[in-house]
Amino acid sequence: MSRSYEQGHDHHRDRESPSPAIDDASLRDYLADVLAPGEMARVEKALRDSAELRARLEEVRNNREDVQLHTLGAIWHRSRLTCPSRQQLGSLLLDALDPDLAGYFRFHIDVVECPYCQANLADLESQTQGPSGPQASRTRQHKILKVSKHLLNENENR
Repeated sequence: MSRSYEQGHDHHRDRESPSPAIDDASLRDYLADVLAPGEMARVEKALRDSAELRARLEEVRNNREDVQLHTLGAIWHRSRLTCPSRQQLGSLLLDALDPDLAGYFRFHIDVVECPYCQANLADLESQTQGPSGPQASRTRQHKILKVSKHLLNENENR
């Protein structure tokens, strides 16, 4: 390579402005995934190259205001992953669930005292308590199951 090319190439490097330092705000934006793709790549490369920057990233992660929003427990609670569906709660009221599953739902409602499920269950109970009452509804359910039991047995033989 000629000397003049190397000098010109070095001169070109001198004209490039150095990348700005990665501050805590950039690290917060990195964690929130709101950086532009080029900036995201720059931060990721810097993190790979610097143990000190990785330690700062961990500090920033632990000191964020929203740190509790991203814990497994918070996500689990927010998504109500252990809550039965409204249909399952209806089946619980009709005693039409497997006893183990019904036991879990009772534990969830009575011991854990999930306010979401308690409200859903109370609403369903109020709907079943009409002029005929909840016992009539259960009796109706058992009659339907008794009459259609032969259909269930036919399906099992297929």
